[in-house]
Parts: sequence; structure tokens; C-alpha cells
Amino acid sequence: MVLREELYTLVWSMPMTKVAEKFKVSGSYMARVCSILRVPRPERGYWAKFAVGKAPEQPKLPVAQPSDQTSWSQDEGLHLPPRPRPAKPPGSLPTGIKRPVTGTHDLILGAREHFDAGRKVDEGEYLKPYKKLLVDVTASRAGLEKALSFANDLFNALESKGHRVIISAPSESFSRPRIEEHELPQKPQRMTTSGAVYCWGTSGGSDFSPTQIKSTIPVLVRHI
Repeated sequence: MVLREELYTLVWSMPMTKVAEKFKVSGSYMARVCSILRVPRPERGYWAKFAVGKAPEQPKLPVAQPSDQTSWSQDEGLHLPPRPRPAKPPGSLPTGIKRPVTGTHDLILGAREHFDAGRKVDEGEYLKPYKKLLVDVTASRAGLEKALSFANDLFNALESKGHRVIISAPSESFSRPRIEEHELPQKPQRMTTSGAVYCWGTSGGSDFSPTQIKSTIPVLVRHI
């Protein structure tokens, strides 16, 4: 078993592949462990920059919240138990540990590399990364920086208010609206056979589209 504090020390003392070898798992699996334990890890290319003395500053380990998983072992595997959601009186505000959160959010770390290395798309089309366990952002190559920056600011703002923003566990039941990828919908908006509706269409060639945010609270995002 490894504590999150120990894992934090390991991932900042050697490349992720070496950490993974130590536990006899893959690098991507080890990255998932870090995400679930909320352990920040170096971005791709960090160790090359470190070798020439140009590595970015190491982020601090976030303070564990009561619901956080604080250790991991190979016998336990990876899972996030569903969290009970007690009913709240209408109009009540969400409660939690409020603290200012800044810097790059865990879900944004390394995301750009996966978008850049995704499936080949034409100029102006939405990027299609191969990685599935990734922050759900829909943007063209030209709009990717703005989309990730917006998501990062939003996630930090939510966590500053005491909310958790994480990738949902397989046992959670989440769905997302279909995103119309054409600048102008080819057909009038209507319900599809699956019950989804087109939720986005522009006439100005916008590079940025809505993003589905999976969090532990319902969030309404308005794009103006």
C-alpha cells in the first residue's frame, strides 16, 4: 500500500514509467491512480526540462478532503464508490471546505498533449483525442487553448467554493447532450431517436464550443 503523500514524492522524483515499474502496472494506470488520489504529477516533457534546469515549479500536494481516497494498493484496484447525495432544502447553498485554488487543475494537466496527438482532423474541425479518460472539452485546434483555459478557471473556481471536480466513477450514471459539429445545423433542431437534442450551432465560425463538466454537483454553464 502507498499513501498519497508517498506517491506524490515518488512521481516528482522519477519519471512515471519508473514509478509504474515499481508497482508492476502501466504508466497510464499509474496516472489514473494519481488522479483518483488527487496527486499532481509532472506534465509530459518535464524531465527533459529538468535535465537542463528549466523545469516548471513543482505544485504542492492539495490538502485531502474528508471524501478523498488517501492510499492505494494493487490488491484494492481502482474504483470510486458512489457518493451519497443527501437532499438539501430548496435554495440552500452547497457546503464544503472553502479555500482559494489556483494553478493548473489536475484534469487539465497533460490534456493538451492528448488533444494534439489525437485522430487526424481537417482545419477547423473539433479535435478527437484517442484517450477516453480525459477532460471532456470540445474545441478546434485554434480554440483549444481558450477552451482548456476556461475549463481550468471554472474547475478552480468550483473547488475554491468547496466542490470537487473529477472524472466520474464507472458506477456513476452520467450522460451528455449531443454536440452538433457543423457551423450550421443541417436539419432543424428536433429530438433525435435517442432523446438528445442539438445543443450548439453558430453562424460565425466560432472555435469554442460547450464543454461537459462532470462534477459532484449540478452545474449550469451559459455560453454568451
